[in-house]
This record gives sequence, C-alpha cells and structure tokens, in this order.
Amino acid sequence: MAANGVSQRPLPASEKSNLGQNRKARQYKNLQMLNKKFLLLLFFSAFQFAILSCRNEKVDSILKEGKKRTVKLAEFKKRIEYKIDFPDTVYVNQTYNGVIKYKSVLDTITTSFDDKKKNRYVIFYLTIVNKPDPDYIHLKKVAKMYGANNNREIHIYDIKFPNSGTYYIDGIINDYVVIDLDKKDKEGFELVREIENEERVTHKVYVLDK
Repeated sequence: MAANGVSQRPLPASEKSNLGQNRKARQYKNLQMLNKKFLLLLFFSAFQFAILSCRNEKVDSILKEGKKRTVKLAEFKKRIEYKIDFPDTVYVNQTYNGVIKYKSVLDTITTSFDDKKKNRYVIFYLTIVNKPDPDYIHLKKVAKMYGANNNREIHIYDIKFPNSGTYYIDGIINDYVVIDLDKKDKEGFELVREIENEERVTHKVYVLDK
C-alpha cells in the first residue's frame, strides 16, 4: 500500500523495458538538440570571427583613437621595411649578434607594446640555411624566435655557423595587433579586431674557416 492509500503494482518486465527504451530515446533526442545548438553556435562564432578578423589581407581601414581612419597600403612600397645589421663575413663556430631595424605600416595603429586596448606583438622567426626556404609554414616550425625590443629594433643573438660556405639568415618578421573594439555581440562576447603583417627577411653570409 502506498502512502497516499493507492496500491501500486510492480511493473511487468516488458513495461520496464519500454520505459527504459523511451528514456534512452528522449536522452538521444536531447543530445541531438544539444549537438545542433553547439554546431550553430560554432558556425556563427566562426562567421563572426571571419568578419572581424583581417589577417594577411589589404586593410581598407583601421580604428585609431575611436575614429575611423583610412590607410591605403598601396602607397607603401613594402608593408614592413627592414635593414639587417649583421656581418656579411664570419668565421666558423664563432658567436655573433645583430640587429634588425624595421618600420611597419602597423605603426599607424600603435607604436607601443604596452597599449592594453591595442595589443601589439612583433616576432622574428630566424633560421640559418644554405638556401632560403619558400615554405612559410615549415620555416616557422623550425625557426628560433626573437621578440622585438620596440617598434624599430629586433635584437638577434647567439648566432653560430658550424661549417664554412655560403649561408643565409632566412626568416620572417611577424607584426600582429589585436584591437579591443569596446563592444560586445548579442551573446555578450567581447569583440576584437586582428591585423597581421608579415615580411620575408634574407641576408647572405659567407662563413670562413679560422
């Protein structure tokens, strides 16, 4: 006898089986709905990221100090101008240092590396090779990385050549800015804009025996 005065009979095995199957069906249906919601959210997030991002493309306009300022990159001969201060002739197994002096179009956004609203990072990917590598992806995987000292200089150091012959300092300057737009989307996510600028760097070096 149940507490409310109504007797309860035990469920037959067939009914228990049906209940279990119905429960599994509902769980499966709920899981499908969750997966659909997740895929939709992922799609819209990717779509939003694609719109807000500007990576390796010509930038028609940038935001600066809350105003819209147009920059025509076609006016620049190079996105990043550079000069390497490093010896042309060195000796085997000697350690050398150098400086890459550069000027980037992204200086028009910020020249500071401490701006919290316009975060800027400059990295030089360096390799020592007998022949420049046309594969950017492979170069970055095997390269040694040096962070910029400021918006004008990148110091490279502890560079050594194990054998005599002709070598190249082969690398990439990567200039990357993330701009906080001070806005949120309908779902409450902070909106940012990304701008990336790269320049290939090569410098021939003759290595002599002592």
